[in-house]
Amino acid sequence: MGWEWFSFDTASGMGCTRRARNAAGTIMFPMTLDIGCGKRKAEPDAVGIDISPDSAADHVWNLDEYPWPLEAGKFSRIHMSHVIEHLNDPMRAMAEVYRVAANAADVFITTPHFSSHNSYVDPTHKRHLAAQSFEYFTGKDFPTFAGSECRFDIAEVSLTFGGNLVLDNLGRFLARTSMRWYERHAAWILPALDIRCHLVARK
Repeated sequence: MGWEWFSFDTASGMGCTRRARNAAGTIMFPMTLDIGCGKRKAEPDAVGIDISPDSAADHVWNLDEYPWPLEAGKFSRIHMSHVIEHLNDPMRAMAEVYRVAANAADVFITTPHFSSHNSYVDPTHKRHLAAQSFEYFTGKDFPTFAGSECRFDIAEVSLTFGGNLVLDNLGRFLARTSMRWYERHAAWILPALDIRCHLVARK
């Protein structure tokens, strides 16, 4: 299922959006999913899923239990902010994200960088990730083992830093110049805060 652009009547105040046709030719409008939405969704109209009954979730669900109670191929935008580090099996979780994503869906993930003290302060964090960790979700094979079954393109991956004028700006500069070099040689000296990754599902 691919997405196509079309226009509403601009006189009514509606702009452009995307729609898709499923295998039966039925027009489907884009839907947004917020995984681990907490009390405030990333987008007001998003479908939320969260383990807490005190959240804004439309589906109260343990994300470590699969499959999630969501339809396959339904969502064109997926948010996953400060969730993946809490899960038992990130590879299985990303396979589930892939299952519910439409083709060409935008997936936005935020998680603490492994060099951040925030990654270790929270005792419920089970994983400490690097920017290069997201290469494992592209489906590409590695020299000594096969890649994942899910297929995401990495549209963008970046790091956030604090407000120290010298140290944080130097870390930011090094990460932008060469993420691989920064993570191997400078991350523990000039720590980052969060990883922000934008993936695109390919089916």
